[in-house]
Amino acid sequence: MPERSPIDPYAILGLGRDATPRQVATSYRRLAKQFHPDLHPDKEVAARMRRLNEAWEILSSPERRAAYDAGRPVRPMAANGHWGASRDPIKPAAPTTTRTWATWRATADETRAAPRTVRQPGEVPVPPTRRPRPIRPGEQTFRDSGWAALLVAFVFLAMLVVAVVVGKLS
Repeated sequence: MPERSPIDPYAILGLGRDATPRQVATSYRRLAKQFHPDLHPDKEVAARMRRLNEAWEILSSPERRAAYDAGRPVRPMAANGHWGASRDPIKPAAPTTTRTWATWRATADETRAAPRTVRQPGEVPVPPTRRPRPIRPGEQTFRDSGWAALLVAFVFLAMLVVAVVVGKLS
């Protein structure tokens, strides 16, 4: 039997007993970055990192983890007071009804028989979304067409030609 550690590795890594090896590794890496002594030179941080390494040593190997789980019963609360990682699994509540999702669907006849919303005269229907209504184009005028721009360009060109001709004539 492996050497028993006074720590609960699941509680130290913040995991449940059904955690996958990938979850164990992810949690260890995240906490190791957070409590690494090179980043935070403090005695408490160094002690926390030692506990993290001990927990990782137990949970990283499938053989050591199985031996630890067999030699240590699941308790509702860990020794350090951390209850989240070792609490009993949550069981789903019994259904409050025996109807299935298919029986909740309304048939076409029930839908047709349902009361409709009747609007009062002059009442504006509220759009179902907050998205503004699309802008409908109004009547197109001569200014909106491309001909107005061509006419203005022709007038300026004519004025330019007149200015050049008048300048040469005088």
